[in-house]
Amino acid sequence: MDRKQKLLRVFGAALLAAAAAAMAWQLYTVYFRGMRHVASGLLMVGAVCLPLLFGTFLFAHSFAAPAARRRTVRVVLAVLFGDYLAVLLGALIVSRIEFAHFAENAAYYREHFELMTNFRPLETVLLYLRALKYNYIGSEIPISNLIGNMLLFMPMAVFLPCLFRTMQKIWVFMLCMAVLLVAIEALQLLLSCGSCDIDDVLLNFAGTMIVYGVMKIPAVKRLLGRLYLLPEPKKAKEEAPEQTAATDE
Repeated sequence: MDRKQKLLRVFGAALLAAAAAAMAWQLYTVYFRGMRHVASGLLMVGAVCLPLLFGTFLFAHSFAAPAARRRTVRVVLAVLFGDYLAVLLGALIVSRIEFAHFAENAAYYREHFELMTNFRPLETVLLYLRALKYNYIGSEIPISNLIGNMLLFMPMAVFLPCLFRTMQKIWVFMLCMAVLLVAIEALQLLLSCGSCDIDDVLLNFAGTMIVYGVMKIPAVKRLLGRLYLLPEPKKAKEEAPEQTAATDE
């Protein structure tokens, strides 16, 4: 390893350590303080993703072999996915449950069931749009809910196709997302935390499909492939053992 590679690895490792610290703080904030504002959530995402992005780039390029670079990127991607799932669990479920007053909150939820739930598609969306039009509750709440719900699951459209080859089939991805989103709303209903709203599912789903569509653009797919974010092509995986065997001979 030459001096340049050592420097890349050191600086890359330092940035990855900073990203890990930001992840830990993010999880602490979500689980113990709660996260209710879109802006604060985006700020925490930036605090994690920026050092993670540059750290991964530097650390991966400290290796000469493409296989080692790919392995580095894939491991970091998997870790980031795990962090994202933990944040979702904390933000949508755990931080919304008051364990000390669970019975009282559950009783309140049941008493005000119609206010806490919505099973009519687009009812809540239209309510927020009217609120924006006539400005009778301000713009922050409608915008936070509309945009926040669209942004919340957008990363799934990156993580799932990049980590799991089967998720590159649109029908598999759509089915998986539909089941996941409905399950989250059902869990909120069962645990009496948050609102169970069909419009949340529709907005979440719309956000993921927008990003999924972008991911299917040929130029974007080529870029993701060069960055080692997409799974290794099957042909390349089949040829790798043959190349190894030829090298051994």
